[in-house]
Amino acid sequence: MLFVSAFSVSLAFSQNAFPMQIDTQWSAKTIWMPRSPFNQSVLFVGGVDTVATTPTYGNPTGKTVAKQWHDFIGVAKDDPNSSEGWVIINHEMTQKNDRIGDGGGMTMFKLRRLPNDQLEISNQTLADGRSGKFFNVDFANTVGETGMNCGGINGGNRIWTAEEWMQSSNLSVSTFLRDTSDFIIGTTTPAGFPGFNGKKLPRYKNLNWMVEIDPKTAKAIRKQYNWGRAGWEGGVLMPDKKTVYLFEDGSPGILAKFEANTAGDFTTGKLYVYKQDAPTKWIEIENNLDTLSELNAVALRRGASMFNRLEWGAYFNGRIYITETGRDALNYNSGNALRGVVSQGLIDGYKYRFKLINGRPFGGTDAQAADSVRLGRFADYYGRVLEFDPISNSIRSYIEGGPYWIQSGSQNRFAYPAIHLSNPDGLDFMKIGKKNYMIIQEDLNGSSWNRMPAGITQTICETFLLDMDISNPSFKDLIRITACAPGAEVTGATMFDNRTMLLNSQHPSTSNLFPYNNSLTYAITGFQDIATLAIKNAEKQESGFSIFPNPAARQIQLSEAMDIAIYNASGQRVKVARNAEIIDISDLNSGIYFVRNNKGETVRLVVQ
Repeated sequence: MLFVSAFSVSLAFSQNAFPMQIDTQWSAKTIWMPRSPFNQSVLFVGGVDTVATTPTYGNPTGKTVAKQWHDFIGVAKDDPNSSEGWVIINHEMTQKNDRIGDGGGMTMFKLRRLPNDQLEISNQTLADGRSGKFFNVDFANTVGETGMNCGGINGGNRIWTAEEWMQSSNLSVSTFLRDTSDFIIGTTTPAGFPGFNGKKLPRYKNLNWMVEIDPKTAKAIRKQYNWGRAGWEGGVLMPDKKTVYLFEDGSPGILAKFEANTAGDFTTGKLYVYKQDAPTKWIEIENNLDTLSELNAVALRRGASMFNRLEWGAYFNGRIYITETGRDALNYNSGNALRGVVSQGLIDGYKYRFKLINGRPFGGTDAQAADSVRLGRFADYYGRVLEFDPISNSIRSYIEGGPYWIQSGSQNRFAYPAIHLSNPDGLDFMKIGKKNYMIIQEDLNGSSWNRMPAGITQTICETFLLDMDISNPSFKDLIRITACAPGAEVTGATMFDNRTMLLNSQHPSTSNLFPYNNSLTYAITGFQDIATLAIKNAEKQESGFSIFPNPAARQIQLSEAMDIAIYNASGQRVKVARNAEIIDISDLNSGIYFVRNNKGETVRLVVQ
């Protein structure tokens, strides 16, 4: 079964044994959810719930409707094992807002898991006097307005938000910022960087930095000017509390790292960009505001490695895993890209696709493969997950999206592959019992090339788990656990504790059922019960045909995949399943039933 390493029983791996694999639900107008032992609850709805605000643009403290387009989720706790903590939600929506502040934004709330496993959003009063459940994070009065808040960095009690949307002029930001005058660093809050206070930036250049916020006070602390300005989407704070890796959502995008002089103090240190063919694999960037504010262009002119939309990343077991979301059009044969180096991940992806198309391995060199990528001969419409080794500073493709489809359209939904992966975006890790899983979320940037079944007009993005014990994994090893309603991006997945996963549904279709027609944050609880199921599964493998749980109300799990029939107490056959391991019984009335397998073995079942 799935949890082989967690128990002393020697069992064969079976993906279908995982008790929360869910089937496609293309007609759903809500989020897709697994059944028992899992529960789902909506925590925070954009455009519906109200946030407490600070005095902004001359308006007094008050309350207003929260922004939408939920993306990154940050969790801060005083104790990692605590059942309560502060949750921060990014808003990728950019707009002028008299109460919240112009540009993007964030919302904070305090979440508690009660002894009965129910979740509760606590009322609280902040140091600035604001009271309530939901609080707008103040940027406008602290560090200046923020841009499109997408990804970020979870760092224990520290959280950074990424301002992803790169702009090129004050005119381009005037639709969502009322003030386009020069921004002076340190006017409201000293940035804390030696020599930076008093420096001027054109207003548009005060966007697209990583921004540190205080989750407990719901206020921004500083824009991280010494990490550089780029289309940042995500990052990873390493266990040493000195090194931060940064991922740019651009095409070409860059990989960077900042090494602090002192653990926990990110106001001084050195910034580098990744260049895979350099002697040390890194190029140092001088701590100069003019250079830092044009980091992507500077990095490419100096020959940095080029990626195709790096987004989220997470640290696991000494390695860093990064989603490379991909996009259809890819051409690095002009402008600053001419000086950049095609990354090894894209080379790996090109060679993988070549073998699928031609039925034989690519016979050329990596340099020849890189030339093909540079010249636009690689339509990277699926993307991949990369693996980066901080010791060797090497990078490779870890999982390629797919399955590959040679036609620009898509297959009929009834022939559509049961498991697939397109445009991975959000990424994190979770632990169930003693087993570790990668959490991967999709952000489909199109429906062609088999990213959606034929006839489905709105994208549906899914969330998958990957067992990290699998050697050389592929998309076929993924386990679907949830998906958003039509039109939404599923994102932000992170574990609040070992029982609870938090996720966001971003910019869904307005035709969905309420509240799933709004951006929202929801929770899936019950993960601790999977370990219990795994133990039962191990016991069942030793004892022969059995079912669990029993009594049951919503579904049963068989000891292995098999053909079964269910009979009521009168001997009438009421349900049949073929090659099944999890059976939905929610349509059966309470009473006594008998489950018989294809070997003639029968087990008594009590339906509650």
